Amino acid sequence: MDIPSGNKRTRDEFEDESVPHDIDFGSKKQHVDPATELISNVCKDIRRIGENANLANQIDDISYISNPIVAEFEKIDKLRTSILDTLYAITIEQPQKITSLSVLVLICNSKNFLVSKYVIEYIHSKAQGLLDSVGDVSTDENDAQKGAASTEDAGPFNNIKSILKFLACLSPIVENFVVVNLFRQFLNLAVELQEGQEGRCGIAEEIFYNTLISLPYLMCNDHSSEMRDHCNELVELASKFTIKGNDSPCNLIQPFDSKLDNFEIPYKPKRMIDLIYPSILKLQGEDKSWNNLHNKLFLNFKEFVDPIIENALKNNTISNELIKHSLPQLSLPSKEQLVSFKPQGLIDSLWTKNTRFLFQVYNTTTPFETVPSLKSYHGLLFRDLAFDILTNLSFNKNEASIQLSILDLYFAKNLFAPPGSSIDQLSLVHNDNVSGENNPPLSTWKIEDIAVESILTMIFQLPLPLHHEIYYYTVLIVCCRESPESIAPVFGRAIRFFYNNLEMMDYELKIRYLDWMTIQISNFEFSWKWDEWVNDSKKFRNLRYHPKRNFIKNLIAKEIRLSNKNRIRESFVTVNPDPNVTESLILLDEFYQYLNISLFPNESKYIISYDCDLFGNNDEYKEILAKLEYERKEKISTSNTISPQEELVYVFSNSGLPLNEISKTVYDFIIASWKPNDEFKNLYDQILESVSEHPDINTDKFLINLIFQTYAYIGSRSIYSVVSLFERDIVKLQFLSGVEINEEKYSGTDFKFTKLELSETQIANRQRWIVDSIFRIWIRQPQVAFLILEYLIEFGILQPQYLIEKALDVNHNLIVDNISCMESINRVLSNQIKKEGSDKLILNLFDSIVKNINQTLNSLREAEVDNPLKIVTEFSEEEIENEDVMERIDNQWLLFEYKGLLKSYLRKFGEFNANYKDSIKTIFDELSDTTLKDDILNWLDEI
Repeated sequence: MDIPSGNKRTRDEFEDESVPHDIDFGSKKQHVDPATELISNVCKDIRRIGENANLANQIDDISYISNPIVAEFEKIDKLRTSILDTLYAITIEQPQKITSLSVLVLICNSKNFLVSKYVIEYIHSKAQGLLDSVGDVSTDENDAQKGAASTEDAGPFNNIKSILKFLACLSPIVENFVVVNLFRQFLNLAVELQEGQEGRCGIAEEIFYNTLISLPYLMCNDHSSEMRDHCNELVELASKFTIKGNDSPCNLIQPFDSKLDNFEIPYKPKRMIDLIYPSILKLQGEDKSWNNLHNKLFLNFKEFVDPIIENALKNNTISNELIKHSLPQLSLPSKEQLVSFKPQGLIDSLWTKNTRFLFQVYNTTTPFETVPSLKSYHGLLFRDLAFDILTNLSFNKNEASIQLSILDLYFAKNLFAPPGSSIDQLSLVHNDNVSGENNPPLSTWKIEDIAVESILTMIFQLPLPLHHEIYYYTVLIVCCRESPESIAPVFGRAIRFFYNNLEMMDYELKIRYLDWMTIQISNFEFSWKWDEWVNDSKKFRNLRYHPKRNFIKNLIAKEIRLSNKNRIRESFVTVNPDPNVTESLILLDEFYQYLNISLFPNESKYIISYDCDLFGNNDEYKEILAKLEYERKEKISTSNTISPQEELVYVFSNSGLPLNEISKTVYDFIIASWKPNDEFKNLYDQILESVSEHPDINTDKFLINLIFQTYAYIGSRSIYSVVSLFERDIVKLQFLSGVEINEEKYSGTDFKFTKLELSETQIANRQRWIVDSIFRIWIRQPQVAFLILEYLIEFGILQPQYLIEKALDVNHNLIVDNISCMESINRVLSNQIKKEGSDKLILNLFDSIVKNINQTLNSLREAEVDNPLKIVTEFSEEEIENEDVMERIDNQWLLFEYKGLLKSYLRKFGEFNANYKDSIKTIFDELSDTTLKDDILNWLDEI
């Protein structure tokens, strides 16, 4: 890639030029109103402001843009309104452009001071509207016009931060340093709010942080000693803010977990509120001169802008002196309003709900910085800008990715390394910096790293990302498509960082990492350097629950869901390092084992055992069932094109098995179009009568399996097909499953079923057999099995606790082992949490996890493990082959996986009243290990 002057890129390098501009679409040129065309062009120019890599040319462009604005601003009302709206929108959505926007307003002020007067008044009114919305969060049109925040943007206080930055840049044309007074207002408010609270006050911390991070903007366009002195006074005032609650570890929302000191986490997460004031002091300097601001942070517009302003003033027919404007103080909400304020905005909510931590990906594996340190103002500022862009530009993911990619255009020329610089190149630069050959030292900061780390910070935000994760994944994909050669290695380093720290990563974040990795690989045509993980796969081959082996297995399972087994198999190759060998690629057959994504490790053994039990454990039938399964398995192993439907084994109609005639009747009944309820009741009675002739067969279990497996098999063409069948016969299946029938599902003439006389145990058994029957038919496609079961829950046929019970069955631990299970249970719980009785469901969930932890602890004690909580991390090849040793180590990992799962669900569903909290504590008190229990009980205090 050619790098423009000053190591900057133009925006056009990130634009999609796929559509030719010279196409004649054969239509007559439409007449456009000149005023409308002018508005469109001016607003487009404002939106693109600062996107010229050459500073001198950028200022010329801005001066050129100012001409039609000052000429027509007062004449065309629609133009004036559009310009003001555009300036405000850019300020909020693309705050990195604030300094360039301020230059436009300063130049306009020298040509026609009414333009800047309108701008300042408009921005002030927007700020006041946002503040007014704090006291009365309403969604009516008037409030929206005043600036009230919606649930889709960052929030009023976060947006006021960007307004403060803009007004700070306009301070040269505001009378009597009034902008400084606004900063003083907010700092005093933050100090008073925090002083009135015993613990941390989230809104006070946000106001304090936002005000301080905006403070240097006061000196962006005002280099005077008076402004510098005012800024020093503000810093002195900020010293009065007391940070409270900073001794709390906040373990519940930490991204990494040492597993009770079994591991050393990659870094200790830093609180944003702890970092801002020291970073300002460092920027201020010991001599309080702020020398690092100009040429080391902001673009130095002065040498280019001053001549333009001087010339404009000379030719100004109204005044040759610089006009300054008044700016009223803002009317702030009362302390009472702020303390009770429940923000709807996304970033405002982050501040009020939890202490905010910053996530790190880079600077942990290199001896030099590729992103500014979190302890520096630069590091905080660039992340802050990226968060605002991602949050407030979420309606346009393409634009968000472009703006993140060209963030460096808006700051000092040599602040970043040339775009696309490799780590090897930067290592050479670092070595020359250390040796003194580079004087002054050259930057090793990569704008790509800042962009990617900021997005990943939003993805890995705890307790919840601000937007659905897919939005951030998509932005990353767009960033990569815009400049794949420079971004792909950045992704690779991030992927390796997460993988290397999987053992310590929070349970929920491992799932998010798995999702991101799945999408990234699929967008790179399913290619990845799988050879990097071969040794781990071999080392952990007998550890089912080790995070790295589990990750590899589930990643491949998710990739198969997006493609097919044959395509993923073909990606398991690496380049042969030996140039003398004919074969250029080496097959990584180590990963072939993961192509089997079945629910249970030995699915054939499970199927044969399951079917034999269903038919009464008759040896004659067992031989038939085993033959059916092994014939199907052989077919699967010898075919590269077999479909998921061809993997199914439907045994009921086999002529060598009993009850095949009634099974065929059931098949014909279900495959036909809808039939009346009374006919289903007759069929139900026929099945019971037929099965009763075989005393070795469990009647109810066979009945449930026959009907539900038949539905699943007939509808196996697609999820839509099977769901349509179930939905068609909801009432019939509710009758069969023993649940209350939804009367609304009956029409006026329908036969109404008489409620079956079933005990609670019998109903529970039928519910469990429904789950088992779907697992049996779709054992080789877990995601299909779980989706079907979710629909059965939605239709009121299956009760959710029985799917959760199966997922937590300690004999299989599917919720830990299988990603399809984890995703399904999360969806089920999220849907159920809003319904009546959800408290009981969640308490049962916690109780089951605690019981599984205790059972695992008991297994470790029975195996005479000295300290069950001390994970064995290193073992010999001989130990790897020792089943007893591996089982003990695997149980240790299982123990901590369940602990991580418990933390994840406490975060998700831990909002409770006092009675609910007491119930959870009672459950946690049952933990049989004191150290583990104390650690988990501490989480309750953090909710």
